[in-house]
Amino acid sequence: MKRIMFEKTQAPFSFVGLTLCIIFAAASHADTVFVEAEQFEDHGGWVLDQQFMDLMGSPFLLAHGMATPVQNTTTKVKFESPGTYRV
Repeated sequence: MKRIMFEKTQAPFSFVGLTLCIIFAAASHADTVFVEAEQFEDHGGWVLDQQFMDLMGSPFLLAHGMATPVQNTTTKVKFESPGTYRV
């Protein structure tokens, strides 16, 4: 197995490239539904982690089951029209 190491200058560019790909992929669809995990109705066994809000701009869900699975998080989403959606 070969390890790939990023130098300090390569990692930010990789992240920017990935972010741009995600934005362009989302923009290519006419109907977009954006659901943030921290807004789910039932967090299940997940914990809402807000410690990096100042850096990330948003909290995130963290599954900290100490090597055991946690309950699923669930929510309901209303779609304006029938169709095929990717999750």
